[in-house]
This record gives sequence, structure tokens and C-alpha cells, in this order.
Amino acid sequence: MWSRAFRLLMVTGCGVGGSLVNFAAQAIIAARFGAGQNVDTYVFSLGLPTFLAGLLATCISYIAVPEIARVATDPERERQLSGRLLCGIAALAAALALGAIPALFLQPALLLPPSSTIRDQPQLPILIVLAWATGGVQLVNALLIARLNATGRQIGAALLSLPPGLVSVVVLLMVPVSAISIVAIGVLMGTLVVTLIGWWMQRGHFGRRDGPRQSGAMAVAIRSSAWLSVIALTCFSSYAVIDSFWAPRTGQGALAALGYAQRILIGAGNLVILGPSAIAVPMLARIAAVGDTAGFRRTLALIVAAVGGGAGVIALGIFGFSNRIVALLFQRGAFDATAAQQVASALAHLAPGMVAMLIGVMLMRAIFCIPDSFRHAATIGLGWSVLYFTLSGLLAESGVTGIADAYSLAWIITAVVGSIILWQRAGTLQIASGAEPSC
Repeated sequence: MWSRAFRLLMVTGCGVGGSLVNFAAQAIIAARFGAGQNVDTYVFSLGLPTFLAGLLATCISYIAVPEIARVATDPERERQLSGRLLCGIAALAAALALGAIPALFLQPALLLPPSSTIRDQPQLPILIVLAWATGGVQLVNALLIARLNATGRQIGAALLSLPPGLVSVVVLLMVPVSAISIVAIGVLMGTLVVTLIGWWMQRGHFGRRDGPRQSGAMAVAIRSSAWLSVIALTCFSSYAVIDSFWAPRTGQGALAALGYAQRILIGAGNLVILGPSAIAVPMLARIAAVGDTAGFRRTLALIVAAVGGGAGVIALGIFGFSNRIVALLFQRGAFDATAAQQVASALAHLAPGMVAMLIGVMLMRAIFCIPDSFRHAATIGLGWSVLYFTLSGLLAESGVTGIADAYSLAWIITAVVGSIILWQRAGTLQIASGAEPSC
């Protein structure tokens, strides 16, 4: 019990540290570049690769953690599974990085309105290339972190959240380049540092491709339902593309404002979600494996209550003090009072959605632990993306606050529907394990 509490405390502490470092990086970006065309262009360049990398990285985490946890007691089998996963994901990462080539032409054409000032930013091509390269490296990091979590090394996994922000801060402070591309270079360098550290921590734990084949070792890579998991997890990354489509249509600075506000929410949300997310998933996977429906529902209810309660307290603070939070973090240098007010408005309207989104994270992680639930998860994930896009289009006339309201409404509706679906799916655990149903 004390060991679990210590790990939870340390994981949360690393999350707090990572959030503080990222806040520092964002504050430097705000002071140097403000919230106008430069940051609009930077955030836009991240939109599509962030969507794809976040989608695939989350998919890796949601699927790989339970799979690796199930074979963790057999070191050789786990080593072979991890090695084959790494080979497959490295190839996928290379393909994602090369996606920058068509993206140079298609990303602006598909997402930007003809009148957008982002099209006129000369740094747009290099930002797109750097963003796609960073996305590719993030896929490799996702597996390195997932394996640490699955094998009980949650503290080591949490420590890997620090390097990207730290390196970005160092680059921004030490390199006096006025071009916005310096921000993307710092992020890419920090992401590569994570890869090096993560590999060093686990060297020797990834089997060779030509090693002895283990039964089920390629299950994650070739399972027929894998594509459903990709659709399911769109709800955690499609906001970047949806914002890149609708925000430029509301005026200059809107995309930057949403980007700054989302960064604050991500940092605040990490205070709540990192510990339960890292520790609860292997626990739920083990409960599901023995078909304990009552135990699964009881454990999940406690986790959701804890996450929702903690997130609710933070959201109330954000809603009540959004102006002061934004002014404290960003209002200096090129980031003026007008920009601060726009970001604060977006932040306040996004706060309720943060609570529902964090609950959604735990619900989605839990449903991936239940056999034959990929189709239900895909319905939830795709439903959120369609709902958010539709609501954003309906509310975009209100500017950034309208898009923020669409985000919150979409997550609240999804959390309610997802809870009902998951509760019903938990009843199938006894049948899947061969036990007699209790009702």
C-alpha cells in the first residue's frame, strides 16, 4: 500500500515538475512572440502532425500497456514482444516524419481559408517539416514510456515528461534567434533527448526480430481490431486539427489563444491524471482478466470519482481566476493585455471540458481492458470528434469562446454516454472469462 502511494506521489510530482517547465517554456514563447501571426503559424503547423502523432501515441499506450503487463512475469516473452513492437513503431515513426513532404502542400490548402495571414508567414514550410519530424520521434517515445509503465517503472516513465520542456527553455534562453522556428527546433531537440534517455533506461530489454517467435507476440501489431482503436482515440487528438480549421476563420490570434489555453489545461490536468492513469491501467487489466465485474466497476468508480473530484477543484480555480492565471504566466514582453484577455476567456470556457475530458481518459483506458470492446470505444471516439467539429462550426461566430464552449459541451456529452457504455460492457467480463453471470 505504501509503495503504491509513494509511486503515485512521485508520478504526480514529476507531472507537476513537467507542467511547471512547460509553463516556463510557454511564458518565454509568449514574451518573445506574443499571440499574433507568428504563434498562429506555429500552432497551425502542429495541428495535423499533432493529431496523427497524438492519436498513434495514445493508441500505443492504451494497447501496449495492458499487453506488456500481461506477459511481464515472463521476461523473455515480454522482451520479444517489446522488440517486435519497437521495430514496427520505428517504421511507423519514419513514415510519419516523411509525411511532411505532402503536408507542405496539402496542410495549408485543406485547413486554411484563403484570407488567412498564416499563409503569408515565411517560416510556415520549415515549421511544418519540424512538426512532422517531432511527431515521428514521439511515437518511439510513446512505446518507451508505455513499457516503463507496464513493467511497474511508473516513476521512470514520469521523469521522461521533463526533458522536452527543459531543453525548449534552454534553447529559447540561449539562442537569440528571432524566427518562430526556434521554438519548434527546441521541441524537437527535447523530444530526441527523451528517446535517448528512455532507450538507455531500458537497453537490453528489446528482443531482436530474428529471436524465437513467441505465441501472441505480434498480437498488438496485427490484430484485426487495431484500426478500431485508432478511431477510438481520435477524441484525444483531433481537437488540434479541428481548431486549425475553425480558429483561423474567426480572426488573427484566435488559434494562438486556444493553443496557450490548451497548454495551461494540459499542465493542470496532468496534476490529476498522471498518477491514476499510470497505476490504474495495469490494475484494471488484471481485474478484467479474472472476470471480476463487481471489482472492475467498483475500482473504476473510485478512480473516476477521484479524477473527477480533483479535476473539478482545479477547474473551479481556473474558471474563477483565469485572468490572473494568464496575466501571471504570460503577460509580459510581446504578450499584451489584449492577448491576455483573449486567452483568459478561452481558458475559462474550456475549464468544464477539462473535467469531462479527464474522466473520458479513464473511461477509455478502462474500456480497452475489456475484451471485444474496440467497436464501442471507436463509437465513443469518433462521436466526440464529429460532435466537436459540428458544435465548433455552430458556435464559431462567438470567436474563441464559442469554440471553447463547443469543446466543453462535446466532452460533457461524451463522458455521460461513455460511462453508460462502459458500465454495460463491464457486465461481459464474467462471460469472457468463462464465469457464470451473477444476474
